[in-house]
Amino acid sequence: MTSADRGDVVMPDGNPLIGRVGFGSGTMIAQGYGQVDEDAARGAVEAAYQAGVRFYDTAHFYGSGRSEAIVGEILQGRRDEVRLCTKGGVRYTDPTNLLTLVCDSSYDALRRFMEESLTRLRTDHVDVYLLHQFDPALTPEQQMENLLRLKEEGLARDVGFCNFGAEAARRALATGIPTAVEYSFSLLDHRYLNELAASGARGGLRITYGSYVHGLLSEDFTDDHEFEPDDWRGRSRREGRSGTSGNVFFAGDAFAANLAIARRLRALADPLGLSLAAFVLALTVRQPYSDVALFGCRDAAEVADGLSGLSADLDDETLARAAEILATANRPAENLLGL
Repeated sequence: MTSADRGDVVMPDGNPLIGRVGFGSGTMIAQGYGQVDEDAARGAVEAAYQAGVRFYDTAHFYGSGRSEAIVGEILQGRRDEVRLCTKGGVRYTDPTNLLTLVCDSSYDALRRFMEESLTRLRTDHVDVYLLHQFDPALTPEQQMENLLRLKEEGLARDVGFCNFGAEAARRALATGIPTAVEYSFSLLDHRYLNELAASGARGGLRITYGSYVHGLLSEDFTDDHEFEPDDWRGRSRREGRSGTSGNVFFAGDAFAANLAIARRLRALADPLGLSLAAFVLALTVRQPYSDVALFGCRDAAEVADGLSGLSADLDDETLARAAEILATANRPAENLLGL
């Protein structure tokens, strides 16, 4: 089931694969990815809309609210044409340190998160509202009940969760309340296929993030790449931990091994006239594990580049060669936060 199939949005005419992608607004403005250019971020959101993207994913704490504010600003007046997904239930005591994450999925906290998000998004409801992380102070059932209250108040059409571990996800889904989930999934990351499958079996919307593996499958890194001081990927390289689910792809020997995979995929993409990012997104949306695959971009040029692969003719030989390359990847076992 795709976002278009659910009848929530009439997708624009053209390539049907555009309905399988969503704009992920974390990297464009969120802390932890180096320097931020808000004008470029605005251009990225506008470019995605002009290209036909109609699903936009953001979160309360991305950029301390700036991500939601920019999405709301650019999409104002187009609300009926798009689906907005945001997340709440977490905050950082120190926005410069991703290891200072605090969870609070109590009803009162979620209500505050929601009100602030709606103000920034310039809307009276969101299409999808998700808990960003599991709150260990509450049971999965209690957290779902708190989400249900928000839904019953008309503040969200679909509710669900991100990044829950296997047992918490099982219990949450068993309540029958979640109608959407969001997990990391990419050509290199298959840690959460069981959770995605369980949600899909119940008719839930499956949103996946990390299509570019936090830049590993889109940027031209070198083995000794120097990340900016506030970039969590650099912390993973230096310290082996970062407080993110992407830590396992950058820590230790994983970084060089994943770059080797990226270079082989790039060599396969080059004769097709595609960038690595375009090729990777085209491969990702052809996977059966998600309904909406998010792609993160920081400016309009990156949006255009990534989407260019959706119209590419990938023949069986190309797909088979890509599968051979990816079969050599050392995909990580479940390690949610990489702490």
